[in-house]
Amino acid sequence: MNPRLALALIVLATAPLAALAWLGVRLAEGEAAAVEERFEGVITARLDETRDTITRAVDGLEGDLLAATADLPADPTAVRAHLRDERRLSHLLVFDADGRLIHPPPEGDKSDAERALLERTRGIWQGRDFARAAHAESEGPAPSSWYIWYWGGGLNLLYRRALPDGRTVAVEVDRPRLLSTVISALPATEVQRAARGDAAPDPGERIALVDSSGRIVYQWGHFTPPDGVQPRLDRALAPPLEAWRLTWSGPPPPAPGRGGLYAGLAAVALALLGLALWFHRASTAELRRAARRVSFVNQVSHELKTPLTNIRMYAELLDDDLWDADDRTRRRLAVIVDESRRLSRLIANILTFARHQRERLTLRPTPERLDTIVDHVVEQFRPAFAHKQIEIELDLDAPDPARLDADAVGQILGNLLGNIEKYAAAGQHARITTRRDGDRLTLTVADRGPGVPARHRERIFEPFHRISDALTDGVAGTGIGLGIARALARLHGGDLVLAPSADTPGATFVVTLHAAREPAPGETP
Repeated sequence: MNPRLALALIVLATAPLAALAWLGVRLAEGEAAAVEERFEGVITARLDETRDTITRAVDGLEGDLLAATADLPADPTAVRAHLRDERRLSHLLVFDADGRLIHPPPEGDKSDAERALLERTRGIWQGRDFARAAHAESEGPAPSSWYIWYWGGGLNLLYRRALPDGRTVAVEVDRPRLLSTVISALPATEVQRAARGDAAPDPGERIALVDSSGRIVYQWGHFTPPDGVQPRLDRALAPPLEAWRLTWSGPPPPAPGRGGLYAGLAAVALALLGLALWFHRASTAELRRAARRVSFVNQVSHELKTPLTNIRMYAELLDDDLWDADDRTRRRLAVIVDESRRLSRLIANILTFARHQRERLTLRPTPERLDTIVDHVVEQFRPAFAHKQIEIELDLDAPDPARLDADAVGQILGNLLGNIEKYAAAGQHARITTRRDGDRLTLTVADRGPGVPARHRERIFEPFHRISDALTDGVAGTGIGLGIARALARLHGGDLVLAPSADTPGATFVVTLHAAREPAPGETP
């Protein structure tokens, strides 16, 4: 198989498949990210709902403390009695209108519980800013507030409010009561559910309430996270418990199935493979047909070459014998000679092109003079040029022998002159120059015809390319002459190019040949 064709088939089969695979993976990744985002959104909403439940429980506790301190007596002894009767209150601090602590009294008799309360709240009641802040807050939209302080390795709460008579009261909410209030609003643990026979399905997760020191104070759900794995999501509680957090642990969401993607890619791969095989069979069949056609044309051209040579030879002999014939006879004979020569050039081009396509185009260099080759070819074209009134101007300056393939150089020049005959006859002028510069020979052929449009300057050297294929042009040709001429020039180590001719009309072709000078007879090489 042709390596280029094999590479084209591989690209044809793999490029679309790779693009589809990349697109499928990107879509799968996008779908997985969307699932992850939706999953986290659902969990976050559940954590927010639990947080709101805790907030409502704390608000209920605040309402109880507000009601329990509404009718607080002014007498310190009566305050102690009120504390014994009011179960919603455990320990409290009372400040007078000037912010001084009046209960428990800093001086005088106190119970053990009161002395402990004063000790852990000493940093609060020793100044007067605490009571003044409470009165300042009472002037706002909220009649009371929470005060947070840390003691004993954990968070402690004081419920603080300003009384109408100017006093300030601060109720300490002990941790057991706070936890009881919060936990009572949360779902049951696994042990509690099992004890009451609750068979409600568990979503396979674990939600934990974590205090300010990072300890889990309550959790529910039967999922057990691996050691060292941090919770997937967490949410801070609302004030006054903003230092506490709700954390969520659980298995990741199920990944979207990719079986359909892989099945689709496999189907596309099979389809592309079948298409590539079909294309390979069709292209190789077409190449075989083209090869047979080229072989047929090559064989026919070979078969035509010998009889055409005989026709041309006898036509030229007949032209010499009928030198005294009438003009009408000689014109007819000239047409036979010219057309046989043109047909010989066409067959030579076809045979050269066929050898070039088979990569067997070779040269047979011998000592030849470029000027002699040019003279010989020009003589063949003189009758045809004279018929079309094309003047030939020669400026030859390469008389020294050089190693050239005379037939190849003659074919190059013949193609260039044949194009002048076909396409540039209206200019009625052809100029041919030769030059030698060391081992470099230059052959230039210029005309005054219509020239070559800029967009065709390189394409005219491609096989079968013609500037115009219109039938009305009246010019026939195969479009392979310039391509063959360039190939033959490059085999000589040179090139064939179309020189820029912006300032002069027509086209100028420059042939360069690399040929070492041959020593003359008797000359030392």
